[in-house]
Amino acid sequence: MRILPKITLRGFKPNARGAGHVLGELETAVMKLLWRESELTVNQVEERLQQRRQIARTTALTTLDRMHRKGYLTREKQGKAFVYSPRYTREQFEREMAQEVLGALLGGIGEPVLSTFVELVGEDDANLDRLEALIKEKREGRKR
Repeated sequence: MRILPKITLRGFKPNARGAGHVLGELETAVMKLLWRESELTVNQVEERLQQRRQIARTTALTTLDRMHRKGYLTREKQGKAFVYSPRYTREQFEREMAQEVLGALLGGIGEPVLSTFVELVGEDDANLDRLEALIKEKREGRKR
């Protein structure tokens, strides 16, 4: 199993969805595109994004380069072009994002965060059952 660098969150947006919690609108669109269709060049990314929004090639290039420098994307030189891929699967990204946010909250004000979390989860019995199952799994994993 490959060890990936830790995702660093910048500017958490609580009202967004998925990757949009930490990424801007264009970066989120790029990640969603690359999660669907990995290994794209700048031209391919621009072409696909053009189907939904106006975007200049230089904007696509700058965005992909910035996301690569932040560690969200990998790139490989193929011929004259770079081919970009997501460094993390959607699931890995969302898990790391959740760990970063919850870790920061629990590190500073643990008890209020835990009680609020349980209160929110407790609004739906199915969520409570799932949380209980996850806790049981975790405890059993420690005993091994």
